[in-house]
Amino acid sequence: MNDFPGKLDCNREESVNLNYQYISAFKNPGKLPITQIHLERVWFELKKNAPKNEDISKVSKEEFEKRYYERKTEIIPALDQRWLPKLVLYPFEPYNFASPDEENSNFIVKNVDFSDTLDYFSKCDFHQFWCSVIFENSSAVSLRSFLLNPIFPYQMKHLNGEFSDLYRVILEKFLLVYKRLIKFDFSETENIPEKYGLEVLKKRQLINLPIVNTLTLLYKTIDGDFANRLAYLYFDDVSEIDFRSKEIERSIEQSIMTLRIIEGRLTPNHPQIPHPSIPPKPLQFDPEWVQLTVDYLLHNMALFNSLFRFSERPVGVCFDKQLPFELPRTYVAIYRAIYELIGDDREEFEQADWLKWRIFDSIRAGREEFVDCFHSFVSYCLDETLENVGDDKKQEQSVEMYLKLLNAALDEEFFISDYDAKYSVANSNEIIESCTALDSTRTEFIISCINKLPRRKILHEFSEFSKSKLEKIEEIFKKFKPVDNAKEKVNDYDEPEKRRESSHGDDERVQEGRVDDEMIEEKIREIMALFPHFGDGFALQCLQCYNFNEIQVINAVLEENLPPHLYEIPFDSVRIPPEKPDENDKKLTEYRGKKQSYDDALTLLDDKKDIAELKKFVLEGVQYSDDYLYDDEYDDRDDDDMPIKVADDHHHTAERDDENGGNPNRKYWKKMAENSSDSDDDDEDDGNGAEAGNSNNDGKRRNFCEDPAVLRARREAKFQAENRGVRREKKNLAGKPKGQGQDKEVLKERDRKNTAKSSRANHNRKVGASWKRNRGMLPM
Repeated sequence: MNDFPGKLDCNREESVNLNYQYISAFKNPGKLPITQIHLERVWFELKKNAPKNEDISKVSKEEFEKRYYERKTEIIPALDQRWLPKLVLYPFEPYNFASPDEENSNFIVKNVDFSDTLDYFSKCDFHQFWCSVIFENSSAVSLRSFLLNPIFPYQMKHLNGEFSDLYRVILEKFLLVYKRLIKFDFSETENIPEKYGLEVLKKRQLINLPIVNTLTLLYKTIDGDFANRLAYLYFDDVSEIDFRSKEIERSIEQSIMTLRIIEGRLTPNHPQIPHPSIPPKPLQFDPEWVQLTVDYLLHNMALFNSLFRFSERPVGVCFDKQLPFELPRTYVAIYRAIYELIGDDREEFEQADWLKWRIFDSIRAGREEFVDCFHSFVSYCLDETLENVGDDKKQEQSVEMYLKLLNAALDEEFFISDYDAKYSVANSNEIIESCTALDSTRTEFIISCINKLPRRKILHEFSEFSKSKLEKIEEIFKKFKPVDNAKEKVNDYDEPEKRRESSHGDDERVQEGRVDDEMIEEKIREIMALFPHFGDGFALQCLQCYNFNEIQVINAVLEENLPPHLYEIPFDSVRIPPEKPDENDKKLTEYRGKKQSYDDALTLLDDKKDIAELKKFVLEGVQYSDDYLYDDEYDDRDDDDMPIKVADDHHHTAERDDENGGNPNRKYWKKMAENSSDSDDDDEDDGNGAEAGNSNNDGKRRNFCEDPAVLRARREAKFQAENRGVRREKKNLAGKPKGQGQDKEVLKERDRKNTAKSSRANHNRKVGASWKRNRGMLPM
């Protein structure tokens, strides 16, 4: 155990403050499990008839025990509470990283006692150890106190001096204690059945999914065999498979909920979910709140990653809940809000520069945990692809899931830059291409998109700078933080570059959820202007594939380099836009406290709203104007070349015409009358006939809706003319009385009547209604 250098020695002598008693009564010559052994217990009790008023100074020790004490024995099980002496076991005191070392003095004082408690568990024999674990309640409380508030490896760098030395000693001693807990077969004479020991640990809540995660995260780099042994005991227990699956699912749901809560605390207009460990965001900037938030986020993601270390079941649950596809968006949303909250220059950090350094270091570690978590999902897809070599159907599912993951990461430029810097996407693509028949165009498209990212050069500079000293770590993050779309200056004459940057800005608007329908419609029109045979639905699919960059879409179409899945979509597919919400729909009003009740009957009866509206209408009056006297649905003056003559007022005068603007057709008819008066007498006769004909036509035009009585009379006259001289015999449908038989003609008429009956109504209304509508008798 050379991984824990420090001033304190774990093999020091027994504490002078705590005198723990150790028993040595365990004997097992038959090499039986400790659960099957019974031992003889010997103890002494004070005699009731002990001599009094006797000088004991002259009595030897053996004689004193015979006179005053009575020796008793009994045979009891080896695992029994009566074997234990009185114990005082102390809990672990956590360290507050948001406070300076001067305020953490209790960490030294109380954890010295906790170190002595760990010494007791390490030094007692096998028999006393398991009796303490099983029957002493404070033993489980003491051990769990450390598991609830440990200092993880990424936090140990912030401990200084004696704080670091003491914690390293505690970390080593705690590892020794837990090794004894999970090693059930210590020797031939000291062993306990594994099933029984595992049940004891579960009952005392010393092994469960959160504890396995915590211990794996603490010791995976220090003692990998211990982490593997612990995970084997938990995940390979076949007795509680269903319970373990539910525990894994519940743990993942809690981690997802924690991410949503932190995102809600940092971003505005987001639902606020109460959480006891994450207080609401203060109104004023508080560095301690920022430190608490980033540490909790880092702790949540670190435990989340340790869950994927020994089992594939958690990864499958995450895919079922669509977490891998939401992870890039959550990553950018949370850390963008954190960087904006911290800002460049904060006065609060001037007096606590150490706190600022801790915050930025937690941010760095948290971002790395996010990237590692996403890589676990990518590795899962790669493993599934390699395991299913020869099964094309299963391989295709794994490959499509892999491509969907990377496309989701491509939507967030900042995240894919971080991921590609640590885990090369090109290497993953080579693995996929080597064992599948995947079209290389799809993987090359992903690589080309990553290579074109503007932040790639900045990331390279960041990686080079991070190899040097981290004295200015906040400057690194200032250069590499996910800023919003900064508008760079472009020259007026450089139109292609300006267009390219504008398109890139639109792409980022799409990524950030600020895309609008007008921008999409404009891009679709540009594509369809060059390719008229494309449907707007196919153009939209192409834009979505190329991140709404219309220039890349046009180039891909011209080069015939579209992704294969777009060729499966019809070129003339139509886009169905989403329905917009009705503006008239009333929105739900928010209220505080008790819900607002409805008005009672007295209030409704005394409602003066209608009276107020009527009063306002009367006082304002009606602004009447005859400028649009004929502007209605029957105004067809502009449809004909010759204006329609409108009847004039019988009492009109020239002055009245000037006031009202005059009849719009009067000037035309006046001009026609003057022209007709100048014609000669011979032409006048002919003109009268023509005028009579025109008057009839004008009458028809003026009579836009003919009189229904005239139409009925005309129809009746036409019917009489067509059927003149035709005499129809009356049809005999009654026939003879019942029982005398019917004539053949009567039966034919009855059958003809039944055949001619309408199936929907007593007569056919459609023909008559259409006839009336065509003649203006019914409104359109």
